[in-house]
Amino acid sequence: MRVLGIDIGFGQVKVVVENLALKFPSQIAQYLEGEVSDVPVVEHGGVQYVVGDEATAFRHKLSLSTVEMLIRYSPVLLKRALLEVGEGEYLVVSGLPPRFRYMGEEFSAALQTVEGVQKVLVVPQGVGVLEDVKDYVRSHGGALILDIGFNTVDYLSVRVKGGEVVKERGGTIEGLGVKSAVEIFRSLLPAEVGFLRNEPYVFLVPYFAKGRLTLAGKEVFLQEEKARASKLWTEQVYLRLQEEIGELIKSKPVFVVAGGGAYFLDRSLFEREVYIPVEPDFSNARGYYKLGVEYLRKRL
Repeated sequence: MRVLGIDIGFGQVKVVVENLALKFPSQIAQYLEGEVSDVPVVEHGGVQYVVGDEATAFRHKLSLSTVEMLIRYSPVLLKRALLEVGEGEYLVVSGLPPRFRYMGEEFSAALQTVEGVQKVLVVPQGVGVLEDVKDYVRSHGGALILDIGFNTVDYLSVRVKGGEVVKERGGTIEGLGVKSAVEIFRSLLPAEVGFLRNEPYVFLVPYFAKGRLTLAGKEVFLQEEKARASKLWTEQVYLRLQEEIGELIKSKPVFVVAGGGAYFLDRSLFEREVYIPVEPDFSNARGYYKLGVEYLRKRL
C-alpha cells in the first residue's frame, strides 16, 4: 500500500507521495457534454469535472469557499491528484482546520469513495507541519507553529517535555490568511492598474507574489505596495495571535511558519527567531506523508 499525503486548501491542493510533490489550484469546473477540449477530466458521481489551472478556461466554475464545499468536492480533487501519481492502493492522510475537527468522519468518508483508497487518516492542520519540523522544534525546546493558508491561519503551541514534543493549544483564525494580505495589496494599487481592484482575490495572487505585472507590453513594478501590504498584514496576524493565546506567545523561543502565507510574512515584525521550512506550502503534506509511513510501520 502506498501513502499519499494531501493538503486540501482553499487556494491550492498540495500532494506528497514517496519522492514526488505536486500542487495545483483548488479550482473546479463542470465539464459539460459537447465541449471540445484535451484537458484532463475526472468523473465523480456521474458528473465530469476539470480541475486545477485548466478549470479557469471553463464557464461553469464551482466556488469552494467553505469547509463544507471542500469536503464535498474533496474526492474530485483527490482523483485529479491520482491522475498525476498513478492508480493503486493508498493510505490517504489529510487534515482539517482545528475548529472543524468534528467534521473529520465526514471528510474521511468522502475521500474513501475514491477507488483505490483503502484507509484515510484525518488530523488537525498544523499537526502535519509539526511532524515535518519535529526535530527542529525538539532542538529548540518548543515553538509556536503557524500554518497560513488562503483563508485561515491555524496555530499550534508545543513544548518539549522529557524529550517528547507535547501539544499545548491549537486553533484557527478565520479570514486572516493570504486573502487578507491580497485585500490590503489591492487597496494600495496605483491608479494605472486601478482596474484590478474589481478582480477576484484569486486573480490578484500572482501579481502580489511577483510584485509586478505587464500592462500593454509595459512592466509595472508593485514591490513597494507588496512590501507595505505584507507588513500591515503581518502586524494584524501577530496582534490577533496575542488576542488568541495571550502570554503564551511570549513563552515560545521560535516561530515556525508554513503554508503559502509563509512566502509573504514580514519576519522583521516578530520579536524572536522565525523558521520557515523549505517549500513551506508543502510542509503539511510532507508531514501527513510521514504520519502515514509511521502508521504503516507500526502495523507491520
